[in-house]
Amino acid sequence: MADKAKKPVTHALRDALLHFAIKSKKLASPLLEPFGRASQPATVDDDELTALKSKLRRICATLRDAESLSITDRSVQLWLAELGDLEHRAEDVVEELEYESRRSAQLEELKQDLLYAATTGKRRREVALLFAPAPARRLRRKIDGIWARYEEIASDRKKLRLRPGDGAPRPAASPLVPSSALPRTERLHGRQRDIERVAALVRGEPDGGRTYAVVPIVGMAGVGKTALMQHVCGMEAVKSCFELTRWIWVSQEFDVVSVTRKIVEAVTRSRPECGELSTLHELIVEHLAGKRCLIVLDDVWDDNPSHWNSLTAPLSRCAPGSAVVVTTRSNKVARMVSTKVYHLKCLSDEDCWRVCQRRALTNSDANVDQELVAIGEKIAKKCQGLPLAAEAAGSALGASTSWKHWDEVLNNDLWADNEVKNLVLPVLKVSYDHLSMPLKRSFAFCSLFPKGFVFDKDLLVQLWTAQGFVDAEGDCSREAIAYGYFNDLVSRCFFQPSPSHAISEGKFVMHDLYQELAQFVSGNECRMIQLPNSMKIDESPRHLSFVDEESHSVEEINLNSFCGHRDLRTFLFIARTEQNHEEMAFRTKIPSELITDFECLRALDLSNSNIMELPKSIASLIHLRFLGLDNTAIQKLPESICALFHLQTIKLNHCSSLTQLPQGIKLLLNLRCLEIPHTDIKMPSGIGELTRLQRLPFFAIGNEPAGCSIADLNELVNLEGHLHITGLNNLDVAQASTANLWNKLGIQKLTLEWSELANVNQSLCDPQGNAVSCMSDSQHQGISATGDQVLKCLKPHSNLEELSIKGYNGSFSSSWLGWLPLDRLASIELKDCDNCKEVPPLGCLPSLKHILIQSLPSVKLIGPEFFGNVGDTTSNSKSRICNVFPSLVSLKFRNMEAWETWLGVKSEHFPNLKYFSIARCSKLKLLPKFTSEPKLKIQYCDLLQMPLCQKYRNKVKHVPAQNEISYTCIAEGDILVLEASCSYGA
Repeated sequence: MADKAKKPVTHALRDALLHFAIKSKKLASPLLEPFGRASQPATVDDDELTALKSKLRRICATLRDAESLSITDRSVQLWLAELGDLEHRAEDVVEELEYESRRSAQLEELKQDLLYAATTGKRRREVALLFAPAPARRLRRKIDGIWARYEEIASDRKKLRLRPGDGAPRPAASPLVPSSALPRTERLHGRQRDIERVAALVRGEPDGGRTYAVVPIVGMAGVGKTALMQHVCGMEAVKSCFELTRWIWVSQEFDVVSVTRKIVEAVTRSRPECGELSTLHELIVEHLAGKRCLIVLDDVWDDNPSHWNSLTAPLSRCAPGSAVVVTTRSNKVARMVSTKVYHLKCLSDEDCWRVCQRRALTNSDANVDQELVAIGEKIAKKCQGLPLAAEAAGSALGASTSWKHWDEVLNNDLWADNEVKNLVLPVLKVSYDHLSMPLKRSFAFCSLFPKGFVFDKDLLVQLWTAQGFVDAEGDCSREAIAYGYFNDLVSRCFFQPSPSHAISEGKFVMHDLYQELAQFVSGNECRMIQLPNSMKIDESPRHLSFVDEESHSVEEINLNSFCGHRDLRTFLFIARTEQNHEEMAFRTKIPSELITDFECLRALDLSNSNIMELPKSIASLIHLRFLGLDNTAIQKLPESICALFHLQTIKLNHCSSLTQLPQGIKLLLNLRCLEIPHTDIKMPSGIGELTRLQRLPFFAIGNEPAGCSIADLNELVNLEGHLHITGLNNLDVAQASTANLWNKLGIQKLTLEWSELANVNQSLCDPQGNAVSCMSDSQHQGISATGDQVLKCLKPHSNLEELSIKGYNGSFSSSWLGWLPLDRLASIELKDCDNCKEVPPLGCLPSLKHILIQSLPSVKLIGPEFFGNVGDTTSNSKSRICNVFPSLVSLKFRNMEAWETWLGVKSEHFPNLKYFSIARCSKLKLLPKFTSEPKLKIQYCDLLQMPLCQKYRNKVKHVPAQNEISYTCIAEGDILVLEASCSYGA
């Protein structure tokens, strides 16, 4: 007893002394500045730090100006590259100085806690070394090196030719060939349906209150938008509809007056002498007024609505039935000109081969060598439906019709061929040149990923933000701006939604040619190494990725050859495999000790590798913003990780061996994303101090004093996306009231989970062997009442879109009504709610589309309360009935063992129900009649299925016992299919 009493006193005394030490150090720091502080070397004063920051701003401004210019002088390009290296070095040193100034104040408490917990002298020395400040001499050498290098580069500034008077962009010759209405080829493979559809749109009715139709055709570079429209213009059915057809090639250099002059020239067949916009408009009206015209504006890039309105103002004088067709690579341009957009897709592999064959075998007849055809079809598949790529591949094949040459083209990298590159990349690069600088950097970064890679939108945004590619704009968060970058690249066809994933998953793919373009424009900045190829690097990349192909054997990556590349800012490990998460790990060995040699790293991703622990020296990566450890066998994170003040993202998804987070994680005040596995992980207290958190998909409430509490959620008002809260059984009403979920307006999906209470559901047996509950009815009622009040306190904001409730032990009657309104709720799941005797009134939710109710074993009756008629079961109000489940599309019931009766369904209910599924509801005898005639699926519901089975019983020679049969009944409209399967025991 004496020892137990002594321990709290010792702890209290230690805490008081520690608090005094920290406060004393903060108060004394101004007095100690003349002598130099441990947290900031005395060799760097404030004036020098200010001067260094000023030089850094000048370097950044010079480089940003240079990025907008077309510089062909190799010596100037080299000068700029050296200046860029200096920018990064200066940025690192400034950040290191600022880090050292914060180290003592923020880490002293954590350091003392670790020293107190250390049990050996060796461990204490490790902790002291870990938190020791950077040697002043090393920082001094870095700063002196930067000054010397700056003076050396500045001496050559005359070669730069980027003075203020020399700042106008120097236009380079455009690789685009001007187009006309005349097609290049007589036949367009695989586009007959597109031609017919566009022709119908051109001859269709006007929209948007205009007298003429506007038809935007959008697609990626080289997909054939211009060729398609050329063939449409040549159709007799189209030409006969218009008195006048004119074609104007707009291109990327957009100026309203210049393009208007082009229209005047096309209409009048003469070059106008005037340059006044009003005069040009009058000329257009003079020649087009009262005529039914077809105007084609080919290759439009400008997305300024005022420019568009000014350009098309005189076209309103055309006769009704006129049309304006716009071809563009930008979805933003297409949506600006019209709400009805025609998306031109890629060709099929068969049509790609026909395009390729036309170019490769120009003088051949139908008797083509079938071996060549087989090779050609494989090559055409690499073109991924892009006609421009197919033509380029055909040109490469056309050099020879020998089997050997075609096989070499097949087995070598098609896009590495110089002829193919020269035909394709310049056309695609026009799209790149039209991007803003932040988008250019973001796109070039994608060269770290292999062809065919499925990009995760969230992951890319996190990596771009970590690298500083995102320019801050007012109060808007950097993540929101980065998502805008990504959406802009999607709009410009650099990315397309992945066809194998749902849109909501945020998965995207990039055409191989755009991947080739990214590698081309990134130059030496990015390097991707595809194992087991040679890992020798001639240049010093700033961003590096290892791609582990599926066929690669388990080997250790030798990073010794990269030890000299200390300027590395990105290290990514990318596993190319379709295996599940359990099978993906432990394939490639990465020596974790060498990772910490890359002291300038901003992003480190070791996901899907064999790594089991991070070295304590991870704290030396003081610039680190992104740490990815998804699907690894990592068991714990070292406490030293809490010294990485700049960390923004930690990803620990599918880390099933991870049991706890570091105690000092609350020090990572810049953390925006913390993704942890859905396991029994222990979250420490203090998470609520991470007020910048935006993504916290999983939040575990502990039942220990040092664990995470629901009150930690109170200050996390910036949370977005999905929030899954577990351990709600550990709460009382007072604790639940501190969560304040209603003020977290960014949460779209909420999952509330009550874990099973220990010993609550265990049963005892009486002397006769009958089960006896270990809890009384009053205890059950008390738990239910508490759960009811807790649920009421967890009310979310009214714009929530998805809700899932699991293991809830209360009732829904009063708490659910306190949550309303939830007018935007589209999906709800109720699972494993053992004590609930009724379902909540969901029928009144106007946007609800999907319902899943599973394992509510106490529900015997579903009646009018389900439809929202609580307290008014006799009401026949037409307005109330018409608003019952107005948007519901899918309704599913599972494992409702006690459910016997379903009452109150009227013909007006469920007007839009498309799918109804019910399984393992063995006591339910009758289903209501749905007037919408949804697709019906019934499984393991004997009282519903046996009457159907009896009808066909006499046609079966042998009918197994009922417990040997499982039934599935599927109905759609008047068609009903009953499936019966039987499995016999051994």
